[in-house]
Amino acid sequence: MIEPLKSGTAEIVKATIPALEAYGVTITKTMYGSLMRDPAIAAMFNQTDQANGRQPHALAAAVLAYARHIDHPEKLESALSLIVERHVAVMVKPEQYPVVGTALLGAIKTVLGDAATPQIMEAWSDAYRFLAEILISHEARIYNERSALPGGWREWRSFRVASRVQESDTVTSFWLAPVDNKPVLLHKPGQFLTFKLERDGINTRRSYSISNAPDAQSYRISVKRDPNGQVSSWFHDRLREGDKLDVAPPAGDFTLAATGTSPVLLASAGIGITPFMSMLLTARAGGITKPLHLVHGDHDYDRIPFRSSLLELAGAPTAPRIDLFSSTGAGNNLSLPGHKGHISAQWIFDNITPETHIFVCVLAVFSTI
Repeated sequence: MIEPLKSGTAEIVKATIPALEAYGVTITKTMYGSLMRDPAIAAMFNQTDQANGRQPHALAAAVLAYARHIDHPEKLESALSLIVERHVAVMVKPEQYPVVGTALLGAIKTVLGDAATPQIMEAWSDAYRFLAEILISHEARIYNERSALPGGWREWRSFRVASRVQESDTVTSFWLAPVDNKPVLLHKPGQFLTFKLERDGINTRRSYSISNAPDAQSYRISVKRDPNGQVSSWFHDRLREGDKLDVAPPAGDFTLAATGTSPVLLASAGIGITPFMSMLLTARAGGITKPLHLVHGDHDYDRIPFRSSLLELAGAPTAPRIDLFSSTGAGNNLSLPGHKGHISAQWIFDNITPETHIFVCVLAVFSTI
């Protein structure tokens, strides 16, 4: 049972919006500094995103949005859905919410000092409690629903690497099959898998998009080597056929579910093509019937992964439209439409209709229009 906000909480929280606009990132950086002292919680976060400031900035924006719409939380439905999916992916537990709440409230007090009056602290405590109860309720529902589906599971499940496939000079695909040889949950094209990695000096959770069509027997992820990335380098250098991984059920709402029969343009760059490969391969198998148009950019054509699959897709009876962009224009031997330069907004607008839904994926950043 979710208890409503106390009388006066929303008004006091909304009054703190100017402070959040000015000091929100400082507050979230302070909060994360406190949380990262707990190894179990630190393992749930991408430390690269912590170091480059992406995560503190993202959370500051989320806190500000919550303050602005605290009296109309239905306006935050899409944002909350994204948060819930990420929490489910890394197995956030209800008992961890008070820990985060203590860190957030402590950071507000530290950064705002005397301006954080007892009334403000009490209001934000109530606001956090209310939000935590909403998230816990939604997450419990998803945990239960996915574990009850055919092939579904709860917590972590052991998978082995069935095979490795070199997709390009920098991208390797890993086919994963369950150790128990039982069926796996059919993912929605565009979803990702999360891995619990606790070996070789690594203690983290990391997510990678599923790059194959839904299959009750296995999943494929495709990992690009980042020269500065400890985890991607570990996948490339250490992970071999037969090795085992702890895997969470498929998660994520970057899917085509809400697009109806409208045409869809998939715009990607680099390894951002991976969730779109799942969509394109699903369409080839008949699982998606709406028109799809892939627009993919890379440094040069030789670096584009899934080259053979793209050629096969282009030759299918119900072939999607495929346009490839190369910043150098070098190496186009794919017999697919190629363009020198970068994908521009103007080029996209010239190649869509008013009904087109646009999905954008660059690196690990997903968005829809």
